[in-house]
Parts: sequence; C-alpha cells; structure tokens
Amino acid sequence: MTIETAVATAPSKPPTIELWPAQRMRDGLLSDDPGLRLHALAMTVQPNAALDDCVPAIVSCLSASREDPAACQLGAAALGMVKRDSEKAAAVSCLATLATDTNAPAVRIFAAHGMAQLAQVPTSAWPSLAQMVFSEDSTMRQVALRAVAPVAVAGAAFFAQAAAQATPSKWTTEGLTALVKSAGTSEGDKARIEKFILRSLEGCSLVPAGIAGYAALAHLNPKGAAPAALAQMAAGDNDEAALGAIQALGQLGEAARDTIPVLVQALSKSDDPIREEAICRALLLLKFRASDVPLPRVVQRIESGTDRAVAAHALLVSVHAKSFAAVAPVVAKRYPGSGDALKRVLDELHNQLVGKRLVSDQPAPPTH
Repeated sequence: MTIETAVATAPSKPPTIELWPAQRMRDGLLSDDPGLRLHALAMTVQPNAALDDCVPAIVSCLSASREDPAACQLGAAALGMVKRDSEKAAAVSCLATLATDTNAPAVRIFAAHGMAQLAQVPTSAWPSLAQMVFSEDSTMRQVALRAVAPVAVAGAAFFAQAAAQATPSKWTTEGLTALVKSAGTSEGDKARIEKFILRSLEGCSLVPAGIAGYAALAHLNPKGAAPAALAQMAAGDNDEAALGAIQALGQLGEAARDTIPVLVQALSKSDDPIREEAICRALLLLKFRASDVPLPRVVQRIESGTDRAVAAHALLVSVHAKSFAAVAPVVAKRYPGSGDALKRVLDELHNQLVGKRLVSDQPAPPTH
C-alpha cells in the first residue's frame, strides 16, 4: 500500500455478480427495452465478461441509446476495455462518435478515456479531441490530452486550428501541450509553433494565456528560460497563476528538475494547503531527491498544518521513507487528533518509516 492509496476506505466484500454469457449480453444489448439495454451494458464492464464477443452489439446498443448519458458512459467504458485487436477499430470508431460536442461532457470524457486505453485515435476523432484540450472543463482537457499525446503528430492540423480559434484568452496548458507534441521531431514545426506562441502572447494576461504559453515554450525547449519563468510564477502571490504554473511544471516532469529549488522554497513559505499539495505533487513528478526535502518545514507542517497540508507533506516523506525515520515520532504525535482519512495516511507513513503501524498502538475500546 502507498500513502496515496491509504486515504481510500477499505471496501466491504462486494456481492458476487453472476456473469451473463455472451449471447445473453448480445440479446440484452439489442433489446428494444432501454432498461434491459442499460443492464446489459453494465454486465459488459464486469471483470471477465465476454466483452470482446459483444462489440458489434455494443455499437448498435449505443446507436439506440444516444439520449441516455448513463448508457453512453457505460458503453464508452466497455469499448475502452476491448482487448481483441480485431475489434478495436470498431470500438474506437464508435468512441469517436461519443466524443463529439453533441454528447454530454461526462460521455465525452469517457470516450476520450476509452481511446487513451486503446492507444488509438481514429481520424474522425481529431476535431473533437482538439476541441476538448481547449475546453473549460479541466478533467476533459486532461483526459483528452492523455488520449492524443502519444499520437499527436497525426492531429497537428487540428491542434493548430483549435489554438488559432481559441485565441490566447482561451488557451489552456493541455491545448498548447498537444500543439507542441504535434510537432514531433520536426525542428521546423517546433520553430513555427514557438513563433506563433510568442507572437500571440504579446499584450496577453498572465492567466490563462501566459501560463499556457510558457508551459508550451518549456515543452519546446526544456533548457530554455520558460521553466524558470514558470517557477517564478509558482512562487508568486497570484494564487491562480501559481497553481497553473505548478501544474505546468509537473507536466514537464524530469525535464523541469532545475526548478526544484524554487519550488522547495515556495513550499517552505506557503501556508496555503491547496498550493502546498500542488507543489508536493509536482515535486513527485519532477523526481525530487531526499536532500531536496525542506525537512524542518515538513516536520512543522505535520505537527500543526491542516489535514490536507499534512497529507501533502507526508507524501514527500514517504517517497524517501528510508531517509526520514526520525520523523516517525512527529507522525505518531499527530495521529490521535487527526481525521479518519489522515489517520490512514499517517498509519501507512509510520509503517514505511519504522516498520510499525499506529493503529495497533491505540487503546482498545471500553467493554461493557
């Protein structure tokens, strides 16, 4: 178990679900009864269901269920789980129809997630996905970027068009990241994108255009000035700009490791749990070292910070737990007065630090 999974409540044993055979699922999927179709779709996403034998029926079912967002979400989830190569083309083709802006936002997100799982984007899906990475919905943007990132070169024209139509005031980090990735290894395309971004940024506000623009420039040239500019924004007083810059640096990953000292300094000075959590997660993505951790500040926040701040700093300590066994007494001291979710985090952290859980150390409840 990790610190992040420790926050989840352990579920009770789920009831056993009797799987439907393939023919029964196909019959249900092709039924005229919307309720039966929905039930059949739910059966297709069960572990070990004969999903791959039902792809044509799922596609037909979704065609008849377009007015039912719940059915479309289930269908998109099912299609994203297809394993048989011979069925994937039909699956992604149907997912492309679910990604259009005529569908509910949740359905579009499920459709993009399905394409990400299948690692395929059909030609018909590029206009929708290019639109989605510039959406106001952050979840939609992030899921769409996961779908397009590995194959973005094929959608280059669509990303360029979407960026131009959005104008800088509507730029998003995900949208420009997709645009940058669409250049692939072409130095000429990279140069054209860089010029387009720099020209468009003239006179624009810091949020969102500036953050998205600098993030894109950092992707184009990780050793250039853009990562340092983002780090300065991450440490600035503008909360919205800071959070955007921190997220952008996290998306750069190890390419932005040179900004770790600035992020650590920002973490040491911040009392905002939201910003602290964002910085801690970014440091995780930047592959920070144990020596980067501002240990006195981390100890202070575990002692007196809000539960959210404590969980964020606990995450830092857990990554290099072998180096921070001395923090265990502080963790144990914070444990009794913490909320249930944080107790699970601290119990797991204490176990990682010294091989001993805190749960067993608590007094037994009184008997009557």
